[in-house]
Amino acid sequence: MTQPAQPAGGTTPPVPPAAAPAASAAASPQPAPARQPSPVDFQAVAPAQPAEHGEAACPPPPAPIIINEAQLILAEKRTSLAALRTGIAIVALPMSLTTFLIATSRYYNTEDVLHFLLPVGALNLVLLVLGAWLSLRAVRRLRQQEQMLRLLKERNGALAEFLK
Repeated sequence: MTQPAQPAGGTTPPVPPAAAPAASAAASPQPAPARQPSPVDFQAVAPAQPAEHGEAACPPPPAPIIINEAQLILAEKRTSLAALRTGIAIVALPMSLTTFLIATSRYYNTEDVLHFLLPVGALNLVLLVLGAWLSLRAVRRLRQQEQMLRLLKERNGALAEFLK
């Protein structure tokens, strides 16, 4: 049984079952145009109800707001991890430079190059402080984000299954 094509502006009234064969016979000489799918708001679509067999049903998904909140916290956590990685790299830079200066110290006299060593030492100190500050700040924020995720999992049991 073929469905009559819908006009672009709205829906057509349903065809009664008795009139359906007459309508399909009248429409058969001309091919029916393809139906355009209507846009669907995916957040408004309810999940299908589970079958009434003896099967175990999946729990309904958590509310979209809670999922978005968890995604936001996880994105902030990735940003904090990137800041921690950057802080560690910045701390490693003055340490490697100091190691290089110590390893090559037998090739120069310290009193002769003191005017170069003092600015390099000051730069190393600034980089060390900056890297330590970035690392400590990132660790503190990671702890806060872990606490926020823990609270979110306690409030929503279905989310706790996804974030273990």
